[in-house]
Amino acid sequence: MTVPHSLPLHVAATALMTAAMLPAPAAAHPTQTAAAPAPALAALAPERAAAHTALATAALAPAAAPAPAALPVLDRRKDRPTASDLNKRITAAARQLEVVVEHYNNSRDDFRTTRLRIQQLNARLGPLTRELRRRQAVMDALLSRTYQRTRSGPTVALFTADDPHQFVDGLLVLHHLAAEERQAAEELRAARITVNSTRTALTELAARQQRQQSQLALRKAVIEGEVTTLKQLRMLAYAGRSRYPGQGDIPVPEYVAGPAGDVVAFAFAQLGKPYIWGADGPGSYDCSGLTLAAWRTAGRSLPHNAARQYATMAHLSRRDLRPGDLVFFYSPVSHVGVYIGGGKMIHAPEFGENIRVASIDTQPIHGFGRP
Repeated sequence: MTVPHSLPLHVAATALMTAAMLPAPAAAHPTQTAAAPAPALAALAPERAAAHTALATAALAPAAAPAPAALPVLDRRKDRPTASDLNKRITAAARQLEVVVEHYNNSRDDFRTTRLRIQQLNARLGPLTRELRRRQAVMDALLSRTYQRTRSGPTVALFTADDPHQFVDGLLVLHHLAAEERQAAEELRAARITVNSTRTALTELAARQQRQQSQLALRKAVIEGEVTTLKQLRMLAYAGRSRYPGQGDIPVPEYVAGPAGDVVAFAFAQLGKPYIWGADGPGSYDCSGLTLAAWRTAGRSLPHNAARQYATMAHLSRRDLRPGDLVFFYSPVSHVGVYIGGGKMIHAPEFGENIRVASIDTQPIHGFGRP
């Protein structure tokens, strides 16, 4: 039996199996005349013919029963993330990462401040303790000389004085020395208690901030890993290029006199350097690290945190903006850039990108400040 090539696979298989189960007609010997079929075989002949006819009909005709459901075929063009999807996912993950990084910077600044205060208190505690020991030694020497001189103690020595004037003079001297030493000792003990309690509190605070720092670092690692994965996906789609359009030759900002001019010049010189979380130069920066370093060249000290920077400076309206001022974004504040004029800024945009020039209207503005 020949099965048409166009026949569905499951129909062809059924036809072949059915044909194999039916008995084949006997072949006649070439030298013999075919004998009349036996009654039983003659009775089967019509059934065999009918079966073969049914088989051929089934093989050639469309199957009446529905074919099994075919496996889904993946459309790679549909299943692969689009450029828009990747940009949205990367933007959301980078935005979340920047918030965590700014919290990390804030905790790190607090940790450094606390550690510095502990060092300062330890430096003060040393002289206070030495002074306390010196005064205690003076008091011990006085009492020792008194006992050596009287062999019985200051009180007995006073009452055994031969001259009333000698008694009064000795009493006044001992009273004065005792009061002075007692006051000094009490003041030093109080100071030592205060310093020790403060140092203990600061040590506990530093330990708590260290734990917070570790937690933030863990969160940062998780988010950074997600962004790295997204960057790999984007590399497949965009061959590893920046998701921002190229900027070509960027004109040098107009000259600005004074410290603000130094800030703008410094920021412009950092174009193309990578965003690295927690960095403040010289080879890489995050957003608040760039503004910190820029204003550091002008002799101004800023914290390494966008929200804290905003809290430390005078706030401006948009119409009062001048090159060198800082533009802050989001609520609460978690991003910052250096204004260079013409509605543009220089900023470290996000993880995986480089420092670039951008419009200040590409992100939701929180406010403006001038250090």
